[in-house]
Amino acid sequence: MKLYIASDGWPFYLQEDGTLTDTPNPNQSDLGWNDLIELMEWDDGVRLATDEEFEEHQYNHAMAGLEYLVKV
Repeated sequence: MKLYIASDGWPFYLQEDGTLTDTPNPNQSDLGWNDLIELMEWDDGVRLATDEEFEEHQYNHAMAGLEYLVKV
């Protein structure tokens, strides 16, 4: 799963169906986009997260009691 970071630091996970959500589990998300193009049109500073950022966001989800991914 790819993680994109908005210019304000907000994370968005690319789902299998092409949507982006602010949590790995779309059922726990409260903010999302229909696709990467839509997100990039809204925020031209969106970028692919680094491995370190991915791991940091996974840790934050775990600490909040949300489902998260374990990157292998």
